[in-house]
Amino acid sequence: MSRPAISVVMPFAGSRVEAEAALSALSGLAAGPGDELILVDNGGSLGGELGGPGITVVRADGERSPSHARNAGAERAARDWILFLDADCRAPADLLDRFWAQPIPDDVGAVTGAVVPAPGGGSFAARYGAARGFLDQEAHLAHGYMPRAVAANLLVRRAAFEAIGGFYEGVRAAEDTDFSWRLQRAGWRLEPRARARVEHTYRASVGALRRQWRGYAAGRAWLGRRYDGFAPEPALARAAGRVIGRRRRVPAAARPGPRPGGVPPPRLDRGGFLALDALLGVEELAGLVLSNRPAHADRGAAPVRVVLVADRFPARGDPLADLALTLADARVEAASRPEVMEWRAVRELRVSYREDDGAGARLVACVRLVARHPLRAAWDVAVRSGATAPGLAAIAPAVRRLQRDSGARVLALGTADAHAVAARLARLAGRRLDT
Repeated sequence: MSRPAISVVMPFAGSRVEAEAALSALSGLAAGPGDELILVDNGGSLGGELGGPGITVVRADGERSPSHARNAGAERAARDWILFLDADCRAPADLLDRFWAQPIPDDVGAVTGAVVPAPGGGSFAARYGAARGFLDQEAHLAHGYMPRAVAANLLVRRAAFEAIGGFYEGVRAAEDTDFSWRLQRAGWRLEPRARARVEHTYRASVGALRRQWRGYAAGRAWLGRRYDGFAPEPALARAAGRVIGRRRRVPAAARPGPRPGGVPPPRLDRGGFLALDALLGVEELAGLVLSNRPAHADRGAAPVRVVLVADRFPARGDPLADLALTLADARVEAASRPEVMEWRAVRELRVSYREDDGAGARLVACVRLVARHPLRAAWDVAVRSGATAPGLAAIAPAVRRLQRDSGARVLALGTADAHAVAARLARLAGRRLDT
């Protein structure tokens, strides 16, 4: 059947050799005359000279994160459908056609293509990832809280993408889960296409896998702070589930390579996998207390002169975002991100989100605050009004950020809740709230 034109967006941050492999993967797609292929340089390694026939290279310098790279590519894309494809995935030439093996209903906002392990993963870590199938779309769609999707192979309707404002930037993990949950909360559905599958290469070293696991755990903890009713499964319980075999393995039909029946891994690997399950359980414990913030590009060393305290900021169409942009050297201290962001404000302002502060940062900041200013802390606990008001530990990292912005005026934006939090932050930091 005929299909609409597609913009393929591949985020990339790696070496020149890896860039050439990514370009090869893009050029290997059987793109039609109306399709477009976009490689997003999120690491600055490509320069302006590396490209390929029919491939557009887009720079994404604001922040090194998959979210920022995907959004930058989507802003350049001109088609009604956008296929997000990770650079460590290899696709069959007819991948674009496979998504339209059957019609896509009008209420479907995104179509999940399968992600299976690439054959020939030689390292122990790569074999472990392949055996566990952590990117299996079927498992993610069956998530107990709400179906979710992996953005490594995800076809998104442009109207749905624009309706929810794309991926959240300023986070290092769980951005695709958040994207798919916001998509569904906006009334769109996810639909799978098992035949539209790509092969994914897992991390080659145990060290890289451990770092990735800490990031995943930080992302799940962040989701727990954002979504009422969602609580990350305890890390040790997840590890125990894998050890005793309760975790569903990759279906035999989805396993690539010459073993259609699915041959169990060698005995030595099985023992090593169990040991690594336990080790990654410990990494998850560590990750659950970490921040979900990525490494930001330097936005300048100008001192902050005004700190604006807000709730959900900056929402699309909110005049408060325009007000904040008129103030020079301003920083926004916000509770959380809105459902749909005003990206100009995010990218031009310095915005800190309390929802990003991990349990570790909250504990350390709270202990320091109580030790240095016990009377202020005691007074805040005594006068805190309402069960929904954030506790002392939840706002303690924001107090530390405000203390670092020495001399900055403190102003409240918007709601009565924002004014109440602004007054608490100012008081705890030994400042006054401007009115």
